[in-house]
Amino acid sequence: MKQKGKKLESPKYNTFAFRAFSGTVIVAVVAVVVAGLWLAGSPAEERARRLDSARISDMQNISNAIDQYYNANKMLPSDLDTLSKARETYYVNSVVDPETMLPYEYTIRDTDTYDLCATFATDNSQDQQQRPPEPYPTWESRFWEHKAERTCFNITARTYPK
Repeated sequence: MKQKGKKLESPKYNTFAFRAFSGTVIVAVVAVVVAGLWLAGSPAEERARRLDSARISDMQNISNAIDQYYNANKMLPSDLDTLSKARETYYVNSVVDPETMLPYEYTIRDTDTYDLCATFATDNSQDQQQRPPEPYPTWESRFWEHKAERTCFNITARTYPK
């Protein structure tokens, strides 16, 4: 006959060793999660880094398209819409900020010099310092270093050999 009101427990799950082991496992899992967040940063920080990476990629594409336009027309485009409208000729993935959806700032300074500006959420200047120096710096590595603020890059259009 079953006894009412009395709970039957298995003796192997009620020992001090089992409770200590399960407590240790729980503490270890929590410690791993906390360490992972500390090393990788918060999800918001990672999102900001990804958005800044997209901004740099967009600006590199825009700069390359401006170079192509400059070489074909011997002048800088009047605005970024000119590049967007001729997508098949000048590959530009996007001329707008991925977060705000506002266009990047483009200002002509001289016949072959212009400013390209964006507002960044993170500071990548420490990342640049941690990289080993390149024996032959590429065009893309000339700039794109930024702080967490509005940053303008003064760029001279590259001419291609004929």
